[in-house]
Amino acid sequence: MLNASEILNARILIVDDQEANVMLLEQMLANAGYLHITSTTDPRAVRALHAAAPFDLILLDLQMPDMDGFEVMAGLKEIDPNGYLPVLVITAQPGHKLRALQAGAKDFVSKPFDLVEVQTRIRNMLEVRLLYRKLADYNVILERTVRERTLELSESEARFKSFTELSSDWYWEQDAQGKFTKVSGPVFDMLGIEAGAGAGADAGGNPASRWNAAERALLDANIAERKPFLDFVYSRGNADGTTQYLQVSGEPMFDAASRFIGYRGIGMDITERMRPNREQQRLRGALDAIGAGLCLIERAGGRLVDANATLCRLLGYSRQELLAADPAQLGFGDLSAGLDAPGPRQAAVLLRKDGSSVAVDIDWSASEDGAVLTGVIGT
Repeated sequence: MLNASEILNARILIVDDQEANVMLLEQMLANAGYLHITSTTDPRAVRALHAAAPFDLILLDLQMPDMDGFEVMAGLKEIDPNGYLPVLVITAQPGHKLRALQAGAKDFVSKPFDLVEVQTRIRNMLEVRLLYRKLADYNVILERTVRERTLELSESEARFKSFTELSSDWYWEQDAQGKFTKVSGPVFDMLGIEAGAGAGADAGGNPASRWNAAERALLDANIAERKPFLDFVYSRGNADGTTQYLQVSGEPMFDAASRFIGYRGIGMDITERMRPNREQQRLRGALDAIGAGLCLIERAGGRLVDANATLCRLLGYSRQELLAADPAQLGFGDLSAGLDAPGPRQAAVLLRKDGSSVAVDIDWSASEDGAVLTGVIGT
């Protein structure tokens, strides 16, 4: 909507070869509160005046010597052939009205003037003209905003792609049937999967027989329930007997009608990262399988830092409970001094969780820096 100040600040040009008519219109407009009024009795000057600083409204007399109003309008159209021609014609000839409208004028008033009619038509034309200009300005702003937003989206997509490439090996999308629809990165080469195959297929689209079944079932359950998943790790056996570990994160996709249309996410091969963990697991499994109890005790603080499954079963504790216990109260004694060198087997009585005790022999040895003691415990 327009306010009164916008209308009264409009730029108005009066064009009439009769000085008396010009003065009458100037006085009328000034009395109505209009602030920017220009006038000329020379119709040949109109085109240059409008080209230099376009007017919001031109009050144009049609009958003038040397150059009539129709010629003036033709000259104005040359400035902007497709533009808005803000002309209100003034004529004493009824037959000129239709011709003036066909020439591009937006309205007309008849001579002699009815001042109330003239003021009303001027205000109406200015409202239309200023709203038209506001719409044009809005369209310019909208087009600029769209361009800027499109550029931002392009830059955002580029940043996302760069970030994805830095943080993962591939980006993937699947349709609602689990078929890959978009993949960036070497996932197909890494997994030996054809581009049109589903997530659980091997080369040729056959069901994957080498995936870890339990892990795949858990992943498939997440997907079936349309749940997002983060850093999900699963594995498969390769033809050469090695194990490949993959880590994927994904989220369900929905269309504007909230219909499920598939999944998208990122993935990476973490086989090298998992190798130390697997080696630690194998070492832990070997230590837990030993028939003798094993424990590691921090010498300075007298704190249990590790124990194998055999010792946990002997004393009736879980590993977490045992590591939280005080070694001295369990029967290991004060280990803050002595045992600077391996000595003979030490006899001790250890207290079980159920309150009973068990007699054991402990062979102690110290780390190179003497900070950690290792005990091999037999009954």
